[in-house]
Amino acid sequence: MPAAPDRHRSPFAWWAVAAWLALWQLAAWALRSSLLLPGPVDVALRLAQLIPTAAFWSRVGFSLLRIAAGLALGAAVGGVAAAAGARWRRAEEFAAPAVALAKSVPVASLTVLALVWLRAENLAVFVVALVAAPIAYENTLAGLRAEPPALAEMARVLRVSPARRLRYLRMPALLGHLRAAVALSCGMAWKAGVAAEVIGIPAGSVGEAIYDAKVYFETGDLFAWTLAVVALSVLSERLLLALLDAAAPALTGAARARRRDPAAQRLSETRDPGSGAPDAPDTREATASGAWLRFSQAGKTFGRCAAVPPQTFAVAAGETVCLMAPSGFGKTTLLRMAAGLEQPSTGTVTCGENEDAKVAGQAEETPRTPCVSMVFQDDRLADQASALANARLAAPRASAAWNAAPELLAALGLEAVAHQAAGTCSGGQRRRIALARALLVPYDVLLLDEPFTGLDPATKEAVAQLICLRECGRTVVVATHDPRDAELLGARTVRLGA
Repeated sequence: MPAAPDRHRSPFAWWAVAAWLALWQLAAWALRSSLLLPGPVDVALRLAQLIPTAAFWSRVGFSLLRIAAGLALGAAVGGVAAAAGARWRRAEEFAAPAVALAKSVPVASLTVLALVWLRAENLAVFVVALVAAPIAYENTLAGLRAEPPALAEMARVLRVSPARRLRYLRMPALLGHLRAAVALSCGMAWKAGVAAEVIGIPAGSVGEAIYDAKVYFETGDLFAWTLAVVALSVLSERLLLALLDAAAPALTGAARARRRDPAAQRLSETRDPGSGAPDAPDTREATASGAWLRFSQAGKTFGRCAAVPPQTFAVAAGETVCLMAPSGFGKTTLLRMAAGLEQPSTGTVTCGENEDAKVAGQAEETPRTPCVSMVFQDDRLADQASALANARLAAPRASAAWNAAPELLAALGLEAVAHQAAGTCSGGQRRRIALARALLVPYDVLLLDEPFTGLDPATKEAVAQLICLRECGRTVVVATHDPRDAELLGARTVRLGA
């Protein structure tokens, strides 16, 4: 199988560059006129004469400052508009005409129009911003919408905060689009900025030098300054891409070299070396209890296909129930209905407080919607983040659950990989990371979809024992096709019928 291409590799080959320079030199020799076409050697010599001069760097600094300001302004405007467009459809509709206009209006027309309102020295800022904003907008919007649907569902069910969702789930895809925006906008910014300066002719700019070279037929200077602009464009792009790559681990929460977590440090200091894995921490004070779950003739159809025949059963508050049926019957769909990810085509699925508590008058005056936590059939992890970061993804910061995460991972046999990227973990380890994440979320009802997939018999038994001990008295619903799972969990079995 051929190796995958490196997306960071430059598309230019040195032999191709040398070939084009040779063709340029041959054309210059054929014309025999440096006024019409100076050769690459002559241009390089002229540029070498310009670079040591103070006037050269003064012009470069003048143009660089304004082009960078325009690029930053365009990126900020485009990024904010994209964030609003990703959140509200009306915002996207409102921005669409302006984006289309900014993309289609020629730079020369923008520059001439802008000269009516702006001074020549600020012209490049405005023009570059208008060129960069649509690029930033479209790439940022596409990146924000590139979040995998499975991860979006997980974030919704587990109530992941917007900040963590952006960092861990959306940013890995968004960074690729931001790289594309940087690569495109840098070249466009320098072209548009210098073109605006050539038209506006602000004193002390690169554009003024190019204009003067054209007026006085100094073709060597014209080519030398053009080559300088190309070099500045390439260097700017490489610098911004390097900065983006350097910031990528922090932006995405990527796992780095192992750092000692304070909670893990305390655990290590207080553990008896011969005691093995610690007991599972109890963080249930962060959640409510007493929730029941009822399916009343609940069924689901997709088109003309009955994915789940109507089912009627109830799960009492504090009870563990295993839904038993062959693969493909619709157990996952029933759990998705309980989690609010699917709506039943027939019947109802209701979740509420313990009816005994209502009779005793202990129910809350203002009923609240019970919280659900879930282990999905697939793991749905942020692969670039550590096992610990994944486990804490939906846990409130500085809560009991947050602080207990290292201990829970150790109880699940994951202490050695706590600071390892989830994408490098084995299938069984990833399954346990997903389980730890679900157990650390404040919830009333815990939904487990084939929670022991990929676990060897010994690990499966240990994990089942942990769930029994930790979630005793909690409402738990497990979807499985293995009767052994119900035995390990001490659960009541509900056999689903057609």
